[in-house]
Amino acid sequence: MSVIEKLAVISDTITKLMNFTLNDETVKPDFDEYLKAVAGARNNLQASMIPYIFERRLTKERKTILELYKEKNTDITKEEKSIIEALSKTMSSVYEVRRVLSNGFELYNLINEKTYKVLSLVKMNNFRGITPGQFAICRIFPMNEEYFLLEVSNVVSSINKDEIYKYAIAKIIEKPEEAYEGNQKKQELIENIVKDFGKKFLECFGSDEVITTNIYADNLINIFNAYCEGGEKPDKKEIEANIKQVEHNRYFTVSDFKNSYSDFMEKSLEGFSSHSATYDIGIIYDKELGLFVLPFYQTFCKIYEEEDYKTVQGYKDCVKNFLENDKVNANIIKRTAAKYPNFTDRTNEILQTKYTLEELLNYYKADTVEKKVYSSASVLYASKVFEQMMKSVTVKEEQKPKEGIDYSHVGRNDKCPCGSGKKYKNCCMPKE
Repeated sequence: MSVIEKLAVISDTITKLMNFTLNDETVKPDFDEYLKAVAGARNNLQASMIPYIFERRLTKERKTILELYKEKNTDITKEEKSIIEALSKTMSSVYEVRRVLSNGFELYNLINEKTYKVLSLVKMNNFRGITPGQFAICRIFPMNEEYFLLEVSNVVSSINKDEIYKYAIAKIIEKPEEAYEGNQKKQELIENIVKDFGKKFLECFGSDEVITTNIYADNLINIFNAYCEGGEKPDKKEIEANIKQVEHNRYFTVSDFKNSYSDFMEKSLEGFSSHSATYDIGIIYDKELGLFVLPFYQTFCKIYEEEDYKTVQGYKDCVKNFLENDKVNANIIKRTAAKYPNFTDRTNEILQTKYTLEELLNYYKADTVEKKVYSSASVLYASKVFEQMMKSVTVKEEQKPKEGIDYSHVGRNDKCPCGSGKKYKNCCMPKE
C-alpha cells in the first residue's frame, strides 16, 4: 500500500468513528452532554470530537469509544481493525517543533523526552505558519513503525516558553504515565528512582506511611527531598515535631486545589501549608509506584475503622473522591482494602452498589489497573522540563529585590547593595 493509499484509509476510518459518535444510541447522548460542558464546542465540532473519541470511557465496563465501535461493527475489515488498534495508542502531548518536513514534522515531546518524525494526514499547507522553535499541542499515533499526526490543537510561540513548560508539567501531574510511555530508557530511570527513594523513605521515617496535617506536610516533604539529594539523615526529633494529628477527621472541599494551568506552579510552590483550612494528609511510599501525597487519607481510613462510619463528616463524598479522583492510584485502594477487611462491604453500603473489589477497581480505576502508573511526584524527579522550570523559578526568586534595602540611587552597573557581588542589573534590578 502506498503512502497516499494508507493516509486515505486512515482518514476514512477516522470519519467512520466520527459518524459513529454522532449516531450510535449509546455514544450520541453522552457526546451531546459532553458538548454542553465544552465551551464553544458547537463552533468546532471536529476539534471537540477528537479528544472525546480518544479519551472517553462509557458503560459499566468503562469501554473506550474505539472498543464500542469494534463491538458494534463486526463486519469491519482486517485493515480497519489494525488502524483502530493503532489509533488506540494515540499520544496527546506538548511538542517542540524541530523541523518542518515536506510531508510532516519532526517533533520533540517535552513530556516523554523523545523525538518523533510524524506524517501529516492532510496537506501541509493546512499548517502554514508553523515554524521550528514553536511549540505545538498535538495528538499523534504509531502504525507499522511510522507515526502519524492526528491533530494540532494549539500552536504557541517560543516567546511563551515558560507558559508551555508549566502546561507540560501540569500534564505530567495529571497523567504521569505519559512521561515514560514509548521511552524505555525514561521508564528505567524512573524505576531506579522509585527503588532508591523507597529505601530512603524508610530510613527517613521508619515507615512507608506518615500521617500529618497540611500545615506540616510541606516540612516533611522538604526533609525527605533534602535527604534524597544527598543530605544527612534527618534527626528523629525533627520528624516527630512535624507529625501532627487533626482534631477531628472530616472531609470537605478545599478550594485551594482548584488551580489553573497558568498558576499551578506558583500555587504548588506555596505548598499545602498556605491553604486556609486545616486537614489531614497521608504521605505514602508505594514500593512499586513511588511517593503519593494524599489529602484526607486518614479521614478515608477512619471510615473503615469506625464502627459507626456516619460519625465521620462528609464520609460519602470522601469515599467518592478517593474512587473517582484520577490522582488516587489503584494501588492506594488495594492498600486500604488490605488494611481493612470490611472495605468492599462498607464501600458498597455507602455507595449503594454491589461490586466485588475487582469490579470496583475496574470501574473506578481502570487506567491504573490496566497499566503501571508511577506517582506524579516520582515522575517529576526524572523530568527535564520540570528541572529546567524549577531552575527558572529559583533564578527569578533570587532576582527579586530584597526587603529593607534602598535601591533608589543605585546605577544599573553599580554593585548591588544586597551584597551578592554582582552588578545591580544582573541581580536585584527589576526585569522587564
